[in-house]
Amino acid sequence: MKKFWIGIIVVIIVVIGFFFMRKKQTVKSEELKFTVAEVTRGNIEVKVLSTGTIEPYTRVEVNSPVNGRIDRVDVDEGAVVKPGDILAWISSEDRIALLDAARSNLEDARRQGDSTTIKEALAAQEIANNAYKPVPLTNSISGVVIARSCEPGQNISTQTILFVISDRLVANVQVDEADIGKITLDQEAVVTLDAFPDEPVHSKVTKISHEGTLVSGVVEYNVMVEPKPVPANWKSGMTADVEFIISSKNNILVIPKTAIKEKQGNNFVTVLQDNKPVPQPISTGITDGKLIEVTDGLKEGERLMVSSIGAQSNQAGNSRRPPGMFRGFH
Repeated sequence: MKKFWIGIIVVIIVVIGFFFMRKKQTVKSEELKFTVAEVTRGNIEVKVLSTGTIEPYTRVEVNSPVNGRIDRVDVDEGAVVKPGDILAWISSEDRIALLDAARSNLEDARRQGDSTTIKEALAAQEIANNAYKPVPLTNSISGVVIARSCEPGQNISTQTILFVISDRLVANVQVDEADIGKITLDQEAVVTLDAFPDEPVHSKVTKISHEGTLVSGVVEYNVMVEPKPVPANWKSGMTADVEFIISSKNNILVIPKTAIKEKQGNNFVTVLQDNKPVPQPISTGITDGKLIEVTDGLKEGERLMVSSIGAQSNQAGNSRRPPGMFRGFH
């Protein structure tokens, strides 16, 4: 009988020990679910991100006015031109035929060696030169030559594009319908080219299209963003990433967004007071998805409990972009 009670006591001790260790591990596990963050001052910018290309605001293709041949080219790519500038000189087909005939006659006369015939052929060639002058190809807008596709001696037609002139380069990007309502004319933006990732350019919105295009089931609108002045290293066709600044605040109280919990429509955080967790209601302002502004309820330097599991869950939940936040990261 005595052994029976000893066995019962041993079992009870083992069970109590098991639950004590389980509780201790649970408490330790719960402690590992939280980190501590401090209420600090910082800056928040709310942005819409988009991607597009560098394109001319106005693009003019220059064709030859006549069928013929290029005699001389006076400008190259990158040249700054104004209305009325001569880009090239072109001989028409009639002038080419007349000059070729005069040249052939002169060569025949020289082969014959007769001075009188040679003199007459030279006079005929001079008349041909003066009768049909080369046609000047002139420019119509102020801008930069961004493409040249002609060389002296090249045969051309009126369909041949010889030059492309751009008045100025802009970033042309696509913004989806969920974000287009946040974009306004003269709104500030920052343009960064893939070719020059360390050279962001401050710009402004100069044009917003009124007609959308359906792309992969999403309606997108073209938005033009223009810097002043246009950087010299910009080239048409370059890939551009644009950050539209929707709102920004500097020197404000900020905390990690993952520190906030919601209950019955109210936001609250867990403040550490004398190392004890105390719930604290707060009011919030703008957020960039990571930090959030605190407008009431906290003071700078206060310490908060931040849920590590909540942070991971929130990051997983943010794999789908909230409306108006961080467009362009896929």
